Amino acid sequence: MTTTEALIENYGLLAVFAGSLLEGETIVVLAALAAHHGILSLPSVFFVAACAATIGDQIWFALGRFGSERKIVKRMVARSMVQHSLTKVHQHPTTFVLSFRFIYGLRIAGALACGLSRMPLPVFVILNIIAALLWTAAILALGYSFGSAIEAFFGQAKQIEWKLMAAIVAFAVVFTIGHLLSKRKKK
Repeated sequence: MTTTEALIENYGLLAVFAGSLLEGETIVVLAALAAHHGILSLPSVFFVAACAATIGDQIWFALGRFGSERKIVKRMVARSMVQHSLTKVHQHPTTFVLSFRFIYGLRIAGALACGLSRMPLPVFVILNIIAALLWTAAILALGYSFGSAIEAFFGQAKQIEWKLMAAIVAFAVVFTIGHLLSKRKKK
């Protein structure tokens, strides 16, 4: 049992809420699997995940809007994802808010960029709620519909987990050594 699976089994909707505040895809898919097996209620998972996703993005929006002088915001603004998000929110504000949560790794940067932009708070709130409902429905539908296939895949993955982990560690070591050697040659 993975840590995420244990969280859902032991803490149920509280784990779904906490996981959905951040990126959330993994925990919502696992919650859908739990609903598929009758451990959690699908409507309850939908409500909790959508609320948490909305609240999480509102927090990042507020940090961008009212906390732009904070160190964490300044560090994030320096990253290319936030800069890219700022460009997109200025070009296509409605489309950007409705879609950024569907792009892996852009959810926090996207909400922060919306807060940094001149987007009115009521507009962001409405679009954010719509996007959270769509995102939650899509992720839950995938997890619930493909529950058996996902379980079969992860069941097989557990059998080869140690081999996969060893390969990843070996690759990381080789990559790091190669990177250090190339830096040394440039000096």
